[in-house]
Amino acid sequence: MVTLDAHGRRPFSLRGPRAARATQAVVSVAVSVLVAHALGLADTWWVAITAFTVTQANLASSSRRALLRIAGTLAGAALGALLGPWLAGHPALWATALAVATWAGLWAALTQRQSYAWVLGTVTFLMVTLAAVHQHDTLNAFALARIVDVAVGCGVCTMVAAICDPVFRVVLFRSPRGKHDPASAASGAAGLTSSASAASTVVPDAIAVERRIAALHALDGAICVGLLALVSHAMDWRVFPQAMVTTLAVLVVPLGADRFAARAAVFDRMTQRLAGCLLAGGLAAALLPLVGGVPVMCQLVLCVGVWAGAYGQGGGPRFGYLSTQFVVAFIMVFVQDRGWTADYLRVAERLGGVAAGVAGLYAVCWITRYVQIRWRVRARQ
Repeated sequence: MVTLDAHGRRPFSLRGPRAARATQAVVSVAVSVLVAHALGLADTWWVAITAFTVTQANLASSSRRALLRIAGTLAGAALGALLGPWLAGHPALWATALAVATWAGLWAALTQRQSYAWVLGTVTFLMVTLAAVHQHDTLNAFALARIVDVAVGCGVCTMVAAICDPVFRVVLFRSPRGKHDPASAASGAAGLTSSASAASTVVPDAIAVERRIAALHALDGAICVGLLALVSHAMDWRVFPQAMVTTLAVLVVPLGADRFAARAAVFDRMTQRLAGCLLAGGLAAALLPLVGGVPVMCQLVLCVGVWAGAYGQGGGPRFGYLSTQFVVAFIMVFVQDRGWTADYLRVAERLGGVAAGVAGLYAVCWITRYVQIRWRVRARQ
């Protein structure tokens, strides 16, 4: 018999399905980092984040999510490599194109099927198009690197899931009498259902989404990305990629007929994403001086942080998204570009980008909210 607490959750245990799924996430991240280092990939952190966010409750859902991420990345990289060089020489047109792509991608993610692929396709297109401004001569190599990073992360995650899934099904999801334990299985299934990342989503049935509400909702992201793009182009702002990913990630929320309820969910996500990044940044300030440059220690600290966050994902919706954002930020901090180093500037850029995205979107949401309220008042008069 499975013991649950007052909120219907399993108590803390190092032997249950929730802990096992957290361990699976750790193995996926650790192996993906080792493989990326062995292959000499430049953006190891993106490989690790891919492995973490693709990890799901079982092999079937992990494989499906991996295919969606790869498909979105392929489409976004190809389109960005095609249009990026042409747009890079025209700042206003470039920023407008990023804003339009953001609106279209968010709208499709909120109203169409295969939402995860739409989100990743939009993110990749924006990243490659941004790189066209500063890496014009190596743009194709940059786009190919994004595809390879995602393919490696997805491949490792799927391989680990293929090994762990049958073991967990036999060993963990059966009661001592040998009968299938549905409560235990449900707990394991909920343990690693990622709700975001740099891009996890929970989207209602497209039939239930009012397209007009989705269009207005996506407009906030388009305005924010367009304005941030102009600032980035003028100031060579290196925090823009993370600011852009943050804007997209927090805006993909369940929509209904109430625009203000959706905006409230976005504010809650922004708060949790910022809190998770601040927590990871605080730990980094304390731990990096102690473990920086020592591969074994860095890998050990990374595994502990990922396990804690992945375990927290199974604690219910109240802390699930916060835990996800903590793990993503923790990976951004401890997994550097090449090898194990303590590059504090790069850490500051990545976490600063998250803060910039939250601040920019917060301001845009409040302005559009004010405009919408004024419009409603005038319409009633």
